[in-house]
Order: sequence, then C-alpha cells, then structure tokens
Amino acid sequence: MTIWDGGAHQQPAATRALRRALAADEVSHAWLVSGPSSVGQQDLARALTMALNCDASDVPDEACGVCDRCARIRRGTHELLEVQQPAGAAYVVDDVREGWIRPASRSITDGHRRVMRIVAADRMNEAAQNAFLKVLEEPPPSVVWLLEVEDESVLLDTVVSRCRRLTVVPWGLDALRTRARDLQVPDARVEAVARVALGSPDRVGQLARSDLLAARDDHLALLDRLATEGPGTVVPMAKELTRWAKAQVDPIKQRHAEELSRYEEDLGVDARGRGWPPGLKKQLQRRHERIERGAQRQALDLVLDNLATYLRDLLIVASGGSDEAVVNVDHLDDLRRDATRLPVRQVVDGLAAVERCRDALVRNGNPELQLERLFLALSLPLYAAAVRG
Repeated sequence: MTIWDGGAHQQPAATRALRRALAADEVSHAWLVSGPSSVGQQDLARALTMALNCDASDVPDEACGVCDRCARIRRGTHELLEVQQPAGAAYVVDDVREGWIRPASRSITDGHRRVMRIVAADRMNEAAQNAFLKVLEEPPPSVVWLLEVEDESVLLDTVVSRCRRLTVVPWGLDALRTRARDLQVPDARVEAVARVALGSPDRVGQLARSDLLAARDDHLALLDRLATEGPGTVVPMAKELTRWAKAQVDPIKQRHAEELSRYEEDLGVDARGRGWPPGLKKQLQRRHERIERGAQRQALDLVLDNLATYLRDLLIVASGGSDEAVVNVDHLDDLRRDATRLPVRQVVDGLAAVERCRDALVRNGNPELQLERLFLALSLPLYAAAVRG
C-alpha cells in the first residue's frame, strides 16, 4: 500500500499529474482542483503533503506514510497541511488575509513545504479573489495552494490562469461498495450507503459511523413524523435537529481546547494567560470558531441531503419508476407509504423548500428558524391530505 491508495487511487488522472510533478520537481505553487466535492480531494492533499515533506523516503513522488511527520499529516494534526472551509455564504477579504495568508506565511519548523487546501474556493467573493491574487502573483516558495472548485467560471480569469488544473470525478458504485465494506458498514446497508453517497467516498465514511447511520434513519423518518404528529411537531423537531447538529461539533471543540492547551504548554503561558505572542491566541480562536461553524453547517447539510434524497426517491416511486433508480433502497416500504400521502406537486415543492433552507443557512440564517420554515412547508400538505382522507 502506498500513500496514493484510498481516495487518491480513485482519481487516477489527478494522481498521475501530481506524481509526475513531484518526480520532476515541478510542483506548481497553485493547483485548481476542479470537480464535485468530497470525491478524494482530502486524500490527494494528504498524499501530496506527505510526499513533499517525508525525509524517510528517497523517492520524490512517494512517502513512507508511517514516520511521525507522515502520521501526523495523515491524522490532520500537522501544520504542514492547512485546511480552510467557508464558514458562511462566501469567503471574504478577512478570511483570505487572516485565515489563508497569515498561516501560509508562518515559518516551517518541521518539514519543507506547506500545503494550503482551500475547500470550496469558488465561494470567494470578488474582493477576496483580488486579495488572494497578490499571493498568486508573488507566491512564497514554501507553499502549495490547492483550490477546490465545483464551478470555476465564477473565478476571475487572472486567478484561474495562475493555477495548474487537476480534474476529479465522482466514484463509481463498485468502488463505493468496496469502500463501505472496508469500513465495515453492515452488509444489509452496503448497497444503500453506496447509492446515498452519490459518488462521494467521504459520505461513505460518514455513514460508516453507526451514530450517523442511525441519524440518517431518523432524518428519513421526518415526513412520517410530520404526517402522524401534525404541524404541532414542527417546532420541537426543529429544536431537536438543531441540538443534534450542535452536538456533532463537540468532539471538534474538545480537539481545539487540547490544541490551545498544547500551545500554552509549549509557549510557557502562565496561569494568568501571560506568554502568548501578540495576536496568536486570537488568531487560533478565530480559526477554531470558523471550523466549528463550518462543522455545524455540515451537520445541517447532512440533514438536508438525507431529506432531499428521500423526496427525490418519492418522485420515482410515485411515478412508477424502477427501484434501481431509488437511492434509499433500504427504505422502500417507507417510500411506498409516503408516496400515497404526498402528491407529486407537493413533493416538488418540498424539494424547493429544502433548497431554500439550504440557501438561507449559507447566508447564516438562524438554523432553528430555517428548519421550522422547512418543516412547516412540508407538514401543511401532509396535514391537508390527512384531513381529506
């Protein structure tokens, strides 16, 4: 097994391009990683960072994968790999200056080159792109930028032209089934998990967690709850799911607290908090807050993704489509039941309501309020149908 196995192995074109660049010592200062999100970008970034920094390997496009430096990069705990994700609707100038350029400018004390992975880089607003352009025009030699985009057309031509392109593609079903089995997803769930992943191995990894697999079942049961309990359950259900999303951030908060504690120990900070270099603690706290907000958003996105796939499946079932086209194949009986409860027009309206909720959350709308609006939009036609029945 090499560092390029796993998710990177399912992106052969991108892997070949990176390995050729490493072998020729021609790694570009910036790469535009174009394609759907969560299809192996994380593994590519880790493999590249290890190959650039492993001293135990004498092969330029490989790394040992097991030395302390490689192990920390793989775990995501080494500063050589910095990951930035949008906390709101867009990256703004302060995100670029404080979250990207400042960490990229830090001196490297353990390694050779830092990799800055920017998730959803196509969500930079124009001012942020112009601020970032200055870095691309005069790139520091010790930094490699990976700009992940789904829609590169929203980027300035001047940004795109200064990057080398990598294209990534969705995984096939067979590869996703294999990933699910490797992650010990229960046999009865493998097919459903592979289909629900919609080409994303990261989604398979999420659903390999028993708690998230159980949460998916709860999310897919939301329509049944609204149908049986009525509009009165909208508010408590929104509160319940908001609490669940916040709880997903708790392990991240714990890791951040431990990181601050390690910094305090390394810097010799006293009991009164004296000893921090100017601005460093505030910078770390801002980064932690961005990551925590992003994690809560990801949890809410998971709820909306599950609900959207269920509504899509309802359209297939209601129209007499083939079961092969259904994503949530482990919930076929529920789908057949709910297809009789909700008219097709209302299912389409429900899908639109899910997207409105998603857009509102991207714009930093109050999660509980937005979920209430979504569930109310879904519950009223269900309630009306139950009254008519």
